[in-house]
Amino acid sequence: AQLLRLTIGKLSDIGITVLAVTSDATAHSVQMAKALGIHIDGDDMKCTFQHPSSSSQQIAYFFDSCHLLRLIRNAFQNFQSIQFINGIAHWQHLVELVALEEQELSNMERIPSTLANLKNHVLKVNSAPQLFSESVASALEYLLPLDLPPFQNCIGTIHFLRLINNLFDIFNSRNCYGKGLKGPLLPETYSKINHVLIEAKTIFVTLSDTSNNQIIKGKQKLGFLGFLLNAES
Repeated sequence: AQLLRLTIGKLSDIGITVLAVTSDATAHSVQMAKALGIHIDGDDMKCTFQHPSSSSQQIAYFFDSCHLLRLIRNAFQNFQSIQFINGIAHWQHLVELVALEEQELSNMERIPSTLANLKNHVLKVNSAPQLFSESVASALEYLLPLDLPPFQNCIGTIHFLRLINNLFDIFNSRNCYGKGLKGPLLPETYSKINHVLIEAKTIFVTLSDTSNNQIIKGKQKLGFLGFLLNAES
């Protein structure tokens, strides 16, 4: 934290203004954020810290969205089922989806091959976006009216996957000409982006495991709280 403040101060000395800082989502980074004055607690969140060279300027703090996605993927796999106000998301639906893909069902969108052996394999960080993706949500949505036993009651899973996918698109935006949620934050896109962020905040505070333990109060909370901090920033 001291080195970061020093760096920002040196950049200010040569005319470069730092508006935001992004770090990975590790225990060390969380400690650094707290040392800077960032509060990650869901009940008392503070997403900015004081600029070391300007008493009137605050610097926003972000966690890298790819790391947050991996943490949520790991939490989902660990809990197997996540309860929230819109239903229940089940990891088993993804396992069954991979089994169907391996059978090469006709007229069904293919699932990325990196999801093979999903049940027993922890995906790498660059594969996590394929798990929380529109294509996977659409595949489950296609199966929903077919009344196949493994995919009954998968509405909650679809909703959960889409929400995480939308959050990732917002915070992984890299192109000023991007479309939809992948586009930049502008006056004309603010309403749509803000709607997703409000939905995430509303839903994340209700997430619980099968024992009704609140997830954002437990050990695997950082992925969810990290996205909430990014939303505040």
